[in-house]
Amino acid sequence: MIPLPEISQVAVLGFAGLIVAAAISDARHLIIPNRYCLAIAILYPTYVLSVGHEVDWIGAIGVACGLLFLGFLLHLRRIAGAGDAKLVASVALWAGPGLFFDFLITTGIAGGAMALALWFRHRLSRAAGPGMIFVTASDPNFAKQPMPYAIAIATGGLYVAFTLVG
Repeated sequence: MIPLPEISQVAVLGFAGLIVAAAISDARHLIIPNRYCLAIAILYPTYVLSVGHEVDWIGAIGVACGLLFLGFLLHLRRIAGAGDAKLVASVALWAGPGLFFDFLITTGIAGGAMALALWFRHRLSRAAGPGMIFVTASDPNFAKQPMPYAIAIATGGLYVAFTLVG
């Protein structure tokens, strides 16, 4: 393995750009195109071959496959979208076993913050004024509305990208 730091940095930059593009698409249309998830996964070997140090790519594939399986189970139960399942798996490939828990924690915190922000926005839109936000009734269907979770996944993915760059 010949270290090519410029190429590995370009690969990480491409990874970061792709996850941001996926998040923007999800925020605008509630759709994560397969091309983003596929490109993220295809770009990973470029990073592995150019980074200049050992990468646990077998462990990374295991983590990604495990999350893909779990994501599709959640999708079958209508808890998560299929695009979210594919995106989280492709980003987990880059996180690998070493950054897996940091990625999940960062993604979970970002997802919780986003859910809270959406809830406050919903309550504020129904309230007569900002002081009435906690006494105004919520729409009972609010919790069933889709959430662009790629934004949270991208937050965790950007944490992984910044960590990989050093």
